Amino acid sequence: MPFDLLELIYSRTDTRGVICAANDTFDRLAGYGWRDTIGAPHKLVRHPDMPKGFFHIFWSMLKSGEPAVGYVKNRNKDGRYYWVLAAAIPCEGGYFSVRLKPSSALFQTMREEYARLRRREQNESLSAEASAEILLTRLTELGFRSYPEFMSQALQEETLARDRGLDRPVDKVANHLATLVSGLTAALEEQTRLVGLFDSLKLLPVNMRLIASRLEPQGGPISQISMNYKTSFDNIAERLSAFVTGEKNICGSMDAAVRRSLILTNCSRLHLEMSQQIRQPDENFAGEENRQEHTIIAKLGDESQTLVQVSLAEASRLAATLIASAYEIRRMVLGLDTIRILGRVESRRDRVFEKACSATLDQIDTVQAAISESLQTLSNLAVSIQTGLAMISAVREPGKDRVKATGAAPKPVSSPAKTHTPQSGTTGQPGTTPAAAVPVSSGWRDDAPPDAAHGPTQHIAAE
Repeated sequence: MPFDLLELIYSRTDTRGVICAANDTFDRLAGYGWRDTIGAPHKLVRHPDMPKGFFHIFWSMLKSGEPAVGYVKNRNKDGRYYWVLAAAIPCEGGYFSVRLKPSSALFQTMREEYARLRRREQNESLSAEASAEILLTRLTELGFRSYPEFMSQALQEETLARDRGLDRPVDKVANHLATLVSGLTAALEEQTRLVGLFDSLKLLPVNMRLIASRLEPQGGPISQISMNYKTSFDNIAERLSAFVTGEKNICGSMDAAVRRSLILTNCSRLHLEMSQQIRQPDENFAGEENRQEHTIIAKLGDESQTLVQVSLAEASRLAATLIASAYEIRRMVLGLDTIRILGRVESRRDRVFEKACSATLDQIDTVQAAISESLQTLSNLAVSIQTGLAMISAVREPGKDRVKATGAAPKPVSSPAKTHTPQSGTTGQPGTTPAAAVPVSSGWRDDAPPDAAHGPTQHIAAE
């Protein structure tokens, strides 16, 4: 179906997924009319080609209080279809979603993945949960460590593609955050390498002790040095484990915070654009439902900006913790150096000992040097990330100025104006007279005041 790159689809549902409000673009593409749309479940426009596993992931994200992003194929009343990238967030009383037209290379990849997954669902009678696991596994194979990582990249790529298509400058803050994500990816890879190095060092002092047990009396100097090394190593490994595993994974938590900031930054930009298409009515306007809808959208944009700042502050705190932890572990590794040198000196007192221990001591030297280098690299990356976060916080624009700061304001979509007359006492449920869908002035322009003489009207239907 015709869906212009400039257009945005908007809808708001309650916690059950029942449609409470939508815009003209939604109404035009869905084709059901307001009477059959308001009060209907959002799955009204779900296409049978969509895999169940996607919706399981999408709704799980929303119900946990997180934003949710994904490619969706929707179906028109007449059986035609249109693709969107949906960006939804929880809001008071339900969920709010803005959809844009996808056009990136990632979109083409996901269309193929959805088709394969849907065939498996049908052929293997997969449950939604089983399908979701397959989709997550496939995303991992495509290089995404998690669904939030996929969400942040998909939304960023589609936003960039849309900006290029509309000849608009990119959003500076989102662009900086996307660059920062690359540094976080490097930090996660270095963290994985560091864990591997510690694993390879773990058995070396044990080997030393076994050699010593064959060549010296029980409790001899080499045995004692090996035991001291093992004890110190275990303490360091425990400290390392405290910030690289599970919920205490500092790099992972920092990556999640920055990616969440990137998602919310792009969501906030879409909310602002949507709110400017649905401008606030003047004080004498009678449509109270529409006045409230404009307020909801504007408030969501402000809240998203606040959440961005919270996530950035958390990422900055985690970067500082990572720097301190890396420094502490490097200091502890220096203590291992003393024990290692003692082992080297003691082994040279006896040529048999030296020959037997030389290979193991060489391995310890090599791995320990690599650990020190890795810790330094991790610390440097954390400092770079912390600096980048500080710069982003410094250049962030107030939410109300975001579109002006990042390029030309959205131009109005040329579509015929229509009016929905308010009906007193209506509920908007299917089969009844729909709730009011009141015209709201649209067509925001840089060079003209917001009055009825400039551009078409954007309508909102609401409960």
